[in-house]
Amino acid sequence: MPFKPPKLSMVHVEVTKQDVRNLSAEVRNLPGALFGGSGPLLRPFLPRLEELLPPEKRGRGDNYISSTLKAHVEAVEADEDHIRVESEGRAVEITRAELETILEEKFPTFEHQNLNLPGLLFLQSGPVLQACTLQQLARDHGVRVPGGRRTLRYVFHTTVVSVGADRERVKIEFDLDRLPRLSGD
Repeated sequence: MPFKPPKLSMVHVEVTKQDVRNLSAEVRNLPGALFGGSGPLLRPFLPRLEELLPPEKRGRGDNYISSTLKAHVEAVEADEDHIRVESEGRAVEITRAELETILEEKFPTFEHQNLNLPGLLFLQSGPVLQACTLQQLARDHGVRVPGGRRTLRYVFHTTVVSVGADRERVKIEFDLDRLPRLSGD
């Protein structure tokens, strides 16, 4: 019987500003790219996140906070228990328990054990960061994700287990064992 190497279930990709430029795009603030989409994850926490903005940028409403965070976030960390966003020596932490409480009030029948903070955070990122990530998953790990918005949302929500970002790179860790297996696998 031929030797079959063990399947690598945990993989990561790192996206740099050069990777973004290679897609003919420009991102001025790499960690801010995690706030480039329109997902609702952070909406309840915008008043706290506003504290990360310079004083002259505060008090202008939720839409302004959402769009301005992109320029001011210096670092982001996310794992299964928390999301931490840093800027100018200040930090805001959002815990899984806080998000579960909010969701429980709005959606009492939702299964909160399926809540994946880093996956939800990554879904907030813009299309350029997601495209770079998909490119690197294919190139570095042979993982090809079929097209389609719903498929991408499912894969990112399910498999992203941690996110770390600073001015130099965004590192996304995936657990590929979280994907459903096709028959014959």
